Amino acid sequence: MSEIVKEYDAFLVHQTPESKPLVLFSASAIEIEQWAGVPERRKLANEETAGFQRQQDPRRIAELMKFFADSNNVVQNPLLGALQDNQRVQFSLTSPGSPFGRLSITYEDYSSLSMMTMLKRIVAHLESRVSSLGDDVVDEARVASVMRLERLEAESADSDDDDRDVDDSDSDIDDSLSSDEATIDDAEATASVMLAEETHLVDFYTELRARIRVLEQRGTEDAEEIQGFTKSALLAYLKPVVLVDGQHRLRGAVESARQSIKNNDGKAKILDAVKGGSSPELAAEQLIESQSRRLPVSLLMDDSPSEHVFQFVVVNQKATPMGKALLGTIVSTSLSRTELSAVADRLRRAGIKLEDSQSVAYLTRSEDSPFRGLVQTGMAGDRPDLLQWTVLRGLVSIFRELRGGRPFNQKIDYARAWKMEYFPQCGLVSPGTDEERFEEWSRPDGPWRDIFVRFFSRVRDHFGDPIEVDTYNGWGSTAVSNLFNKVSLTILAADYFDFLYTQSESLADLDDFERTINDWLKGGRVSSSYFNRDWRLENVKKDQLAVKRLWAQNWQEYRKVPASGLPKKFKP
Repeated sequence: MSEIVKEYDAFLVHQTPESKPLVLFSASAIEIEQWAGVPERRKLANEETAGFQRQQDPRRIAELMKFFADSNNVVQNPLLGALQDNQRVQFSLTSPGSPFGRLSITYEDYSSLSMMTMLKRIVAHLESRVSSLGDDVVDEARVASVMRLERLEAESADSDDDDRDVDDSDSDIDDSLSSDEATIDDAEATASVMLAEETHLVDFYTELRARIRVLEQRGTEDAEEIQGFTKSALLAYLKPVVLVDGQHRLRGAVESARQSIKNNDGKAKILDAVKGGSSPELAAEQLIESQSRRLPVSLLMDDSPSEHVFQFVVVNQKATPMGKALLGTIVSTSLSRTELSAVADRLRRAGIKLEDSQSVAYLTRSEDSPFRGLVQTGMAGDRPDLLQWTVLRGLVSIFRELRGGRPFNQKIDYARAWKMEYFPQCGLVSPGTDEERFEEWSRPDGPWRDIFVRFFSRVRDHFGDPIEVDTYNGWGSTAVSNLFNKVSLTILAADYFDFLYTQSESLADLDDFERTINDWLKGGRVSSSYFNRDWRLENVKKDQLAVKRLWAQNWQEYRKVPASGLPKKFKP
């Protein structure tokens, strides 16, 4: 495959002796699009990719197109890029001691790559980033699920085409898939590839490997789309430069240039070029290139994914802050454990609450978490009735940081009180100083997490309905549920720590924890239908103080004395 080489006059900058160099230059927006990828945090077939850019906003692009349509308008902020393939981007000084030089970028005509080639290249890239990736981490249940979907689509296509000839090889594929399907139910119940911060990269890796299997089963090398994975979306992982910031400016400039062939002046120029012997396609391409703006670029000569994410998060959080859900999703799921550790301290010093993000991201993805798939991620496609990221983070802080466990109708923080008086005797952490023990407890994967998962799993199983979520006790939708919302979940967590403190419970081990949960629920005498009733909440805002205080009082009085009867008043 022929390679394309573009060269630019450039200027080399070292901000500090320790920092990686920056190369400053300018290039046509049309050219930049050819060699710079934008790895978006997006969902393909309901599976998140490993990118970190926010998805494109069509409104922002339209606004920038109007801005760029006026040739007098100038944008001063440079696009921020970084190396994705350090072998294909080279800088050479014009003369020793001078910061001036030439930047060379080598790339391919990616439109000619097959889907199989794209998938295998990205798989190889992920394997180079995470040494543990390989056959033994692939979730075969998920692969079988993708294969099953592929077979169902093929069968649907067959039924829609009565004239299609039957290929004898189909029966072999069906036999193979039937064998795979037979393992799905058992495997999905037990197979969960959870590698802490690396979970998401493993998931994405599995999705890629599954689609390679689909192509192999098809007996083909190419397709524009496989089970939601499109060639256009995968291209971002193959280009030699990754765009860290400025995707909307680039897209706006590119689209503005492409609009130039649609106005009367552009059409006239194309017609003149055709009369002069050019083909219409070449004439249009040359006109677009001539109308394309030259945009300033700041290129970080560093190909580490951790640095890319660090630059993106810091730039965007300090300029136009992104939503906490998307920020947490990006920080916690774009990098491997090793990559994350390389920039963890710098992220903390930049004001990014890394441990919070790691903790919440795990709980939104882990197979054993009662909140899996039920929390907003900040990406397009989130259901509005999912639990907000900040709500789950608040619940996490009660257990992980042992603070925030204050009932809405009281002044005492029972989580903090329990930490001060009974945590020193807690048997769930190793012996050591109080500081060492709490540090162990509060790690993103510390003992608090098991307690958190077990606690809310019991709450869900005892009080909730995870199947019919649009009910009074539905677990998974905040729309109508009396249970699955910020107020009720916080009340339950705070009351549990109230129970631990007042009953002098130090939690000797996990069995002891299970006993305390049973005691907290009075051996089952606390009615499972507490939340499964019409609380008559028309026109009531749950998050107002009067409501929170009433609900907290209702719960505490009933939970302590179930014989008092279920409360009836939920409006202040």
